[in-house]
Amino acid sequence: MYKLEGGLKAKGLFNKKTREGKPLISIVTPVYNGEKYLEETIQSIIAQTYDNIEYIIMDGKSTDRTMDIIRKYENRIAYWVSEPDKGMYDAIKKGFKVATGEIFAWLNSDDKYYQSAVEVIVKTFKKYPKVEWVTGIPTVYDENGLIVRVGGPLFYFNKFFRMGLYRGDILGWLQQESTFWRKSLWERVGGINNSLKFAGDYDLWIRFSKQSHIYVIPTILGGFRSHSSQKSKEIEEYYAECDAIKKIMFKRFWQAIRHLIRLYSILMAVNRRRKEKVLLKE
Repeated sequence: MYKLEGGLKAKGLFNKKTREGKPLISIVTPVYNGEKYLEETIQSIIAQTYDNIEYIIMDGKSTDRTMDIIRKYENRIAYWVSEPDKGMYDAIKKGFKVATGEIFAWLNSDDKYYQSAVEVIVKTFKKYPKVEWVTGIPTVYDENGLIVRVGGPLFYFNKFFRMGLYRGDILGWLQQESTFWRKSLWERVGGINNSLKFAGDYDLWIRFSKQSHIYVIPTILGGFRSHSSQKSKEIEEYYAECDAIKKIMFKRFWQAIRHLIRLYSILMAVNRRRKEKVLLKE
């Protein structure tokens, strides 16, 4: 099947780039038959208070109204393509191959960002030039896009990332919808593993943790949408893929003490914020 493409780059009209004090942010959205929520996702990106964004949509040859929605916003999208792919992570990997920004993130076609998320991210990377990988407080939306759950700030331990413990059944998830990283970090680890189907972000975080420490911003940035079309079978397959990526030793032990570790993570996060406030006053 042939490829369709469009957007400002395809027309030779995209002129955004990293400028002094204003890095270009590349955001990729993979989508396949995402007509139900895609428009909200697009709107959450083009309505950002920070405007130096390169937005890329990778469509897997949808058969619903997805392409109608993409074309509706074509003059706000840097690049889009519609072609068969091998799944979500394959689409993401191809999307970042054409990305030219300094900071990367992807947002799935049923999730969305808060309006000032990217501006907060840019300020954080500028304030901490050695930081390569940041996340915010996890948030969950319902089917109507209303916030139904907000987590708390946590301190993430690199050792636990490398051990594979940040998966839902042990120490919870690192929320992909709230996570951004520098292009240089992505390139050092070789990008995402596009042979995976469900746990590509889990695998990516493990590899990131071997290169860099994550920094947690104590605010909400993006949210995951929980809706009825999500299947319990996919969760089972996610965990099966996690097990294949990283075998957890003494899993039951870690599950038994996970609440204690999360409490310690919250205390560590609070203590870090106090130290930062003291340094700012000085």
